[in-house]
Amino acid sequence: MDDLVESPDYFLIVPVLDEAEALPALLAELRGLGQLSRTIFVDNGSADGGPGLIAAAGGELLREPRRGYGFPCLTGARVAAERGARAVVFLEADGTDDPAQARHLVEPVLAGVADLVVGSRRLAVRGVSPGRMPLHQRLGNDWLAFNLRLFFGLRLSDDSPFRAVRLDLLDRLRLEERAYAFPTEMMVKANMAGARIAVRDVAYRPRAGRSKIAGTWRGTLGAVRDITWCLVRLRLLGFRPRPAG
Repeated sequence: MDDLVESPDYFLIVPVLDEAEALPALLAELRGLGQLSRTIFVDNGSADGGPGLIAAAGGELLREPRRGYGFPCLTGARVAAERGARAVVFLEADGTDDPAQARHLVEPVLAGVADLVVGSRRLAVRGVSPGRMPLHQRLGNDWLAFNLRLFFGLRLSDDSPFRAVRLDLLDRLRLEERAYAFPTEMMVKANMAGARIAVRDVAYRPRAGRSKIAGTWRGTLGAVRDITWCLVRLRLLGFRPRPAG
C-alpha cells in the first residue's frame, strides 16, 4: 500500500535526462515500495522515450526545459513545497541510488534532528563495493572531499546527490549553480548557514547506460570546472541566506 496517504510530508524528486534504459527498473522498484505516487519525475529534455515510460507507468511527470541539473531539482522541490511537504529526497534516475533507502535518509529530517542528510557512497568511493566508481570518478571525489575539508571544515567521503533536505532550508540557500555544482553548492551553503548536516551510508549500484559526467571527458572536465568555480566563489565571497520564514 502506498504510504502517501499516511504521511504526505516528503516527496522524492527524480531529475531525468535520457535515462530510458534505467527507468523501467526504477519505476518497478518505486511501485513495489509504495513510493511511486510520492515521486515527482522532472524531465529535462529527454529524447529517448523516457517520459513515455514514466507516463505509461502512472508516474507524475513535470517538464523543465532549462538545461542543467539544478533546474529540474528545484522545479520538483517547488511543487513539493506547494503541496505542503516538509522535505524532499533527490534521487538519481540512472539506477545508482536505491529508492528503498530514501526513507533512511529523510527520517532524521522529519524527526527534526537534521536539516540536510547526505547519502555517503564511501565504499564505492574506495572502490570496494559492487557498484564501485571508475578510478577518475573516485579521484574526483577525493579531490572534492579534500577541498571541502580544507576550505569549509566539512568532513565528507563524497558529495553524493542522493540526499534529503528540509524545504525551508532549500529555499533559504538561494541556489544559483544549475549544472554540475548544484549538490556542492547546496552542501557548502547549508554549512555556511549553520544547518545541521548528517551523513548516512547508502549503497551505490552499477548504473544503466553511460554516465553523462563520469562517462565522458567532457562531462568530467565540466564538473571539475563548475565545482572549482563554486568553491572559489563561496570561499571568497560567502553568501547571505534568505531570512527564515
